[in-house]
Amino acid sequence: MSELFSNHAGEQLLKSLRQIFQEKRIFRRHDRFIMFVCGGALQEGDRFLRKRFIEWAALDLPEFVCLLAEEALSDSFAGEGRGFVNLGKFESVVADIADCVVIFPESPGSFAEVGFFANSTKVRKKTLVVNPLLIQAKDSFLNLGPIDTIGTFSFLKPTVWLGEQQPPDFTPIGLRLKERVTRPGHRERLPYQVFREFDFKQKLLVVFEVLRFLRLASFKTLLHALEVCFSGRPQPQELKHILRILLAAKFIRRDTDSGHFRVVPGVSLIEIEHFEVEVVFAQVNYFYQKYSKELYDALSAPGGAP
Repeated sequence: MSELFSNHAGEQLLKSLRQIFQEKRIFRRHDRFIMFVCGGALQEGDRFLRKRFIEWAALDLPEFVCLLAEEALSDSFAGEGRGFVNLGKFESVVADIADCVVIFPESPGSFAEVGFFANSTKVRKKTLVVNPLLIQAKDSFLNLGPIDTIGTFSFLKPTVWLGEQQPPDFTPIGLRLKERVTRPGHRERLPYQVFREFDFKQKLLVVFEVLRFLRLASFKTLLHALEVCFSGRPQPQELKHILRILLAAKFIRRDTDSGHFRVVPGVSLIEIEHFEVEVVFAQVNYFYQKYSKELYDALSAPGGAP
């Protein structure tokens, strides 16, 4: 149990948060989409299309957040040390959370990713292969095998072929993604259930929202709050994966000195009907003021409150 909420007031505060999830109608927002982008190494300049696409998407696809596995894996949870993370398992978690996967087969690592995702029934159905014409426009194993498999099952098919035009024209990719991934007017309700029963994307949403309610929290505090709110303790490694993804997507940040996590101002991932979040903020502020001067001062500092 987190010491912060070990007293009666702390228990009551967490129970009030649980009631929000139990009693309110909660929906996932559909104005921000997570796009898992795979391809050549970013550190090799403009040699690879992946880097240029990410730069293009930042301006031309503002509703899509480009998520990179290597950025998520770069976070070692300050002071904890880097443990072994199976990249295949982690990428499958990231791809489960992503709304779509865009792969540029342009390097040995990205060739392996094409094969890896082609064999995942969950991932291949939302994968778009962007094939550089000069590299793979032939009857290769890659084209006749995994790329063909992805094309058979993906709602983003067919493969987009990029010719020799310089700079490359990514407009057809953007149009495909906007047409098939975004769904204006669609509302996806978030049910209330035990934490382990959520799928990966739902877990990411509730972790983000609990952190937003708490305003800032340590890993241990967040773990305990989720346990109280959803009657089940998340696996610590799973929560670390989710936090790494939220950090890489720049939905949350972590204070350098304290190690506390907090949401980034202006980011909202779910919508709660007939609910004023400022009421919760006031309750949390009062609790921190009375029981944790450190957290209250952190919120009161310039730029401290999200």
